[in-house]
Amino acid sequence: MLNESHRRRQRLPAEVRVQQILDAALAEFSRHGYNAARMEDIAQAAGLSKGGLYAHFPSKESLLQKLLERVLEAPLLENLHWWPSEARSLEDLVAAFVDHTLQRLTDPSILPTIRLLLAEAPRLPACMQDWHKNMMRMHAENHERLMQRAIAEGFLTAPEGLTDCSILMLPMTQSLFMILASGEAPTPASIEALRPQHRLLLLRLLRP
Repeated sequence: MLNESHRRRQRLPAEVRVQQILDAALAEFSRHGYNAARMEDIAQAAGLSKGGLYAHFPSKESLLQKLLERVLEAPLLENLHWWPSEARSLEDLVAAFVDHTLQRLTDPSILPTIRLLLAEAPRLPACMQDWHKNMMRMHAENHERLMQRAIAEGFLTAPEGLTDCSILMLPMTQSLFMILASGEAPTPASIEALRPQHRLLLLRLLRP
């Protein structure tokens, strides 16, 4: 006879169940590495049978891709929804951009997934490497659209010699490197401490 906790798990909405599976997969991938992690262990950690896991994800590769989508595709889907309607200056725009990017660091799955990606990138299946390259290309195009909109709306002039708009993510990249190198999860205080540094760095990069 099924116990009450199992029945409650069975009634979970599909989107909630998928997130539970992804969290379990992230823990297993982080603990054992992508190649050594086993689907049966992921299923057990998620409170499912192996067949129940395969009903949601047909392969370990599909699990990894969905994990990376949580980190890589979300900013693309959000696009420019964060753009401040009341921005009056480059300072206003930079402040909103920094707030938006730092907010993503508060998601508990972000840093473990990035750490996993850095560790496992050389061993990813070829099709996953191609998908990752495509995601990076789409992000570069997104950065370019962001820069062009800022120029079109008069917030800045085209920085001379700038050919790679991913420079916008330099503060975030620097912070991620420092956080990952420390091995410690960011705290609200540590994230807040990054905010003025990010704003200052971007303003110095973007002003003529």
